[in-house]
Amino acid sequence: MLCRANSTAARQSRSFTQRSLPRIAVSRRTVAVHAGMLDSMLKKAVGKAAKPGALSFSDNAPSWEVLTNMVKAQEAEFGVNFSAPDLVNGPTHPLALKRTFGSTEPIRVKLYRDHAGWCPYCQKVWLQLEEKRIPYTIEKINMRCYGDKPAAFLAKVPSGLLPVLEIDGRVVTESAAIMALLEEQFPDHKPLMPAAGSPQRPRADQLMRLERRFFSDWLNWLCSGWNQAAAQAQLERTLQAICKELEADGGPYFMGADISLVDITFCPMLERAAASLAYYKGFVMRGSGKFPALEAWFDAMESRPTYLGTKSDHYTHVS
Repeated sequence: MLCRANSTAARQSRSFTQRSLPRIAVSRRTVAVHAGMLDSMLKKAVGKAAKPGALSFSDNAPSWEVLTNMVKAQEAEFGVNFSAPDLVNGPTHPLALKRTFGSTEPIRVKLYRDHAGWCPYCQKVWLQLEEKRIPYTIEKINMRCYGDKPAAFLAKVPSGLLPVLEIDGRVVTESAAIMALLEEQFPDHKPLMPAAGSPQRPRADQLMRLERRFFSDWLNWLCSGWNQAAAQAQLERTLQAICKELEADGGPYFMGADISLVDITFCPMLERAAASLAYYKGFVMRGSGKFPALEAWFDAMESRPTYLGTKSDHYTHVS
């Protein structure tokens, strides 16, 4: 679990929206607030650099009528029916328990992920399976904060940690190990990582290390009340390094024109950082114009139904 920074702000929370609302599922939550404190924080952090409407702490959650119209527009755009979706073969959907993508090949894979769709490590594996279109089944397991885990699951995985993959009866834990195994076992399903020994593999490995650096710098600032200026400066240096890497191969993705395992590894953390830093630190990653390559990356990711079906919303990430 990520730490809850700034407990005072957490108790005096209010709804906020960033310039890009979730395109398929939008949570509407209203919370009480002390406007002066958050408005002051926003002005200090954003100043004149932010685009108009990039971030607002007012209670401007859309009405149910507006949300209904948004859903209808999305149905027309993607050619799907959200009220009666094809959970087995259609676009990525959080309610799906079996995915075959129209294939008749045997299902070798079972994914155990969290019920709420909140776990960032589950999201990585889930998104990889959807991008590679590997037939699989899903069993949802509650996170510990929602109560005891099922005894049958603990018999297989005594630690209770998620995600877990069963492949050909073998139980595998740890998201990085799972993702590497899926690339190894399903090379004919859209390879997402350059092959070992290829010229691009060292760059992909280096970018994976950059993701760990970003994760560390983000939580170092988010979860600490000490050395705020230094922690923010370090995070901004890392974000600039991320932008430089996104531009290196022409973007919009880390490895160029198409998604890779690098993007899938980065996305849960960047998604959560954009929400949590805006809420707890008044820092705008997306919408300020300071990180254009990162904004283009977010836009590219949100053009993919696979990502839209797995992503959460800003309210969940700060609650």
